[in-house]
Amino acid sequence: MSDVMRRASEAFNAHDNACPTAEHIRKNKDLTETVVTRRVGLIPEAITTTFHTILSEYVYAYNNQIKIAPDGTYHLGHLPALRTNCVRLGFKCRISDRTVRNHIDRLIDLKFLTKEFHGSLKAFELWISPKILFGEAEIAESKKAQNAPKTALLGEKKKNFPHICTYVKPLAKEKGSADMLNSQHGFISYGENLNGERGQADNPAQPAEDTESVLREEIGGGGEILSREQIAARNDQQRRAKATQMLDARRPKMPKGLKQKHMEYLLEFWIHALRVLYTGREFSVEQKTKAIAAIYAGVYNNFEDERTDQQWVDFQVHQLSKLDKAGRYYDNNPGAYKCDPYAVYVPGKGYFDNANTNGFIGIEGWIKKDSERLAANRSAHASKRELAKQNRCERILRTARRDFENLRAGTKLRIEVQYMNQLALFKFYNTVFAGMGQEWQEKFCNQYLYQQSIDFARPQFAKPRRQQELARKKQASHISEATVQLIEDLKDWNYDGYGYDVD
Repeated sequence: MSDVMRRASEAFNAHDNACPTAEHIRKNKDLTETVVTRRVGLIPEAITTTFHTILSEYVYAYNNQIKIAPDGTYHLGHLPALRTNCVRLGFKCRISDRTVRNHIDRLIDLKFLTKEFHGSLKAFELWISPKILFGEAEIAESKKAQNAPKTALLGEKKKNFPHICTYVKPLAKEKGSADMLNSQHGFISYGENLNGERGQADNPAQPAEDTESVLREEIGGGGEILSREQIAARNDQQRRAKATQMLDARRPKMPKGLKQKHMEYLLEFWIHALRVLYTGREFSVEQKTKAIAAIYAGVYNNFEDERTDQQWVDFQVHQLSKLDKAGRYYDNNPGAYKCDPYAVYVPGKGYFDNANTNGFIGIEGWIKKDSERLAANRSAHASKRELAKQNRCERILRTARRDFENLRAGTKLRIEVQYMNQLALFKFYNTVFAGMGQEWQEKFCNQYLYQQSIDFARPQFAKPRRQQELARKKQASHISEATVQLIEDLKDWNYDGYGYDVD
């Protein structure tokens, strides 16, 4: 990582040094102007910090992939990828996901990163440029070694003798009488071991010959001489065959009689489960076989259900979304118990078994509850929006009525409609209520026709607020005076045991 960051810092500095300069005029307090020269397009330090975090995550994912993948699977033209998203990187960088997305776009423009976006999974894969990872000199040496002819792979017999005198180390006796030379494989400098035996090879040493003579000997004397390109292609084919053989040895056994598309569904589900649920955990071939058997029976019901091709695709997408939901739960709850994908001790207690209602099968009920809660929230939100729309339309109706009344009375109109006549004002409000729906447009038209029938006269209740308050106070004082007069009249009544009687 230190070498990578050193090369990245050199690239950052080279970019900053190549940035153009621009002049900026700064006004001082004494009304003078100062010309300041600044560079445009510099890389901020925050992007460098984000790149360092991405590099740490990439190195961890790179080492894990190289450790579990067979030899020859990855090369400089096909490097392992870091599968992540902006939310996870934002948590690592202590910034928002929007800022991480902007930084990644800037690094992609600078050709530091390469990204492949997966919209359905809301994630993407990142690759760091090989020039930043390994350097241009190492890439050139790797390409040169890859294209060079390798004649040792063409023969059936290979040399099988140990190295001689890898290193020499003197060992002192206790009495100091003699020293002994020791090497890595027990051989001294002239090719004998400590017991006086000579190292032997399975086949005699071949003389130093050119590539063409060796190839002619291998293919039988007068055969065709292979070119360097043909040798490189043959070596690449042999490496691919070896990698395929190693992959077959590491591949779990699939159920018998399985169709090709069903096999692809099983493998896709299992690989996605490894990514989101069992990250960092390693399984043997036997354990993978048991896990796939549990998924085959518990998730896909042995593929006995009758579905069309499109229905199978929808079913697969739904199962993968359930895995994503489970992965998010375990990410947010690191202390939650995560059982094995198959039953280890108690039958039916594996995570993907049908009998385990607390496992993968239980996510279906979880999704159903979430959908019901989402539907209820949407219904409540729709009711709230409808009520807000109703209040807004009623308020606009009252405003329209007042505007027509003020226009007829000749009083001052609002600034928005102050230069409109009656026809323009009607068209204005008709356009507004047309956007609210047919129901509210009809209400406005009916209100306009009613106002037109009464010559846009103001209603009796439409008085200024001050006059309304004075009328209420006057009415209240009148009621209180009448009440006092009634009480005064009651004082003249006498109670004779049966009721009041007036004197």
